[in-house]
Amino acid sequence: MEYTKDFQQVMDFYRDTTPKQKQMFLNLISNELMFFDGENSYNIDNEFFTNFNGTYHQINIVKE
Repeated sequence: MEYTKDFQQVMDFYRDTTPKQKQMFLNLISNELMFFDGENSYNIDNEFFTNFNGTYHQINIVKE
């Protein structure tokens, strides 16, 4: 599959980084993330870093 140049860079990052590096990236951009459940919006809880919960990344959120 052929990707655009920008998307190829994203795919390279995804394939070439470790789970720990991905976690560091999530912490780096955490102030730019917001989540919605259909009615409410949530921000990343700044008191906690993104951490592993088993093999998954745990992102703690707080209601805005």
